[in-house]
Amino acid sequence: MESGKIFFTHEGPVTYKKTDLLLVDLKKSAEFRALEKTTARRVYAILVEILENIVKHSEIRPEKTASPLPFIYAEARPDTIHINSGNPVSEKQKEILKAQLQLVNELDPEELKLFYEDKINRKTKKYENGAGLGFILIRLKSGSRIGFSFDEKPGNSLFFTIHIIVNKYIMRKLIIERTSSSPRVLLDPENNIFEIEGESRPADVADFYIQILNWFDDYSLSLKETEEKGKTPVFNLFFEYFNSSSAKYILDFCKLVAKVNSEGRRIIIRWHYESDDPDMLEAGKEMSKIARLPFEFVERDV
Repeated sequence: MESGKIFFTHEGPVTYKKTDLLLVDLKKSAEFRALEKTTARRVYAILVEILENIVKHSEIRPEKTASPLPFIYAEARPDTIHINSGNPVSEKQKEILKAQLQLVNELDPEELKLFYEDKINRKTKKYENGAGLGFILIRLKSGSRIGFSFDEKPGNSLFFTIHIIVNKYIMRKLIIERTSSSPRVLLDPENNIFEIEGESRPADVADFYIQILNWFDDYSLSLKETEEKGKTPVFNLFFEYFNSSSAKYILDFCKLVAKVNSEGRRIIIRWHYESDDPDMLEAGKEMSKIARLPFEFVERDV
């Protein structure tokens, strides 16, 4: 069986104060800080939810009762993070937790997102027989179903364990096919290809460009790894035409790139224009000036 390195572990009672101390130690650990930023944020969020669940759901038993102590640990493997925890629960808690987890595990990712939105937009009753927000967040952050069991332990106690696998973050591609009114988009970190090319006047300009801006927010977190591999990302922008609504979002994108550069992570913008289109060259120069980001200008023969 594949094993890895445990970078977070605790056995014993958990309180909110203890949770704070454990999370401070986690942030200081070299193994946690070595994780890719998006992976680390997801792991942190999951550990917070698990620790708070232990605080809320651990059954308090008499001191002399032979009962296993709550535990939690996180283990880093080559492509995944494994998180395991356990704590004693009552029979009543078992039924509530089981119903919540079964529901969360049955929903597909899109259904889960909709269910989460519904939960946070309405008041939840204290003992509602639905999915708890904590378990919904754990599944959304991990991207996988939550393994769980309820086992009889010495001292006539019921012990609740969960097992979560978090895939280490891999930056996704963004591909949007060209239409008569929107540009082709190919943002492929794996092959270091970043291109936006064509005419930009989409019917829903916000919806179109929000995809690109959100993608870039995620991508900016992985730039340190890209730099370590000796690759400077080059974004090639070649607009045959863009309307005023598109201009705002293109400028927003350039400002995001400028912000990343100001933080010491280098990205190059190459602004392509046709040799007989001085207006597009001027538009690029204006974008560069407003965003405070030097462009490389590339003239294309007609």
